[in-house]
Amino acid sequence: MGDTHRGLSDAINRFFIEWHVLLSNLLGEAKQMGELRKETDCDALSRLIMSTVEGAILICKVSKDPASLLKTAGTLKSIIASHRV
Repeated sequence: MGDTHRGLSDAINRFFIEWHVLLSNLLGEAKQMGELRKETDCDALSRLIMSTVEGAILICKVSKDPASLLKTAGTLKSIIASHRV
């Protein structure tokens, strides 16, 4: 978004920041509880999850193929599971 929609751009940015912090904190709690491997980078995993979800939504919308979203969700589940203890 350009500067012409600065308010909207700021609101969207705040949303993504809040989502990232929430998700990263939840992953951190899971790590502290021993559910995720000690070497898991919760910040990076959070960003990967967010980027994957947002990309999958965009691809699903432009391709008009809801199955692509389901396939991506399955792959994302596998990635997250690979970080479990």
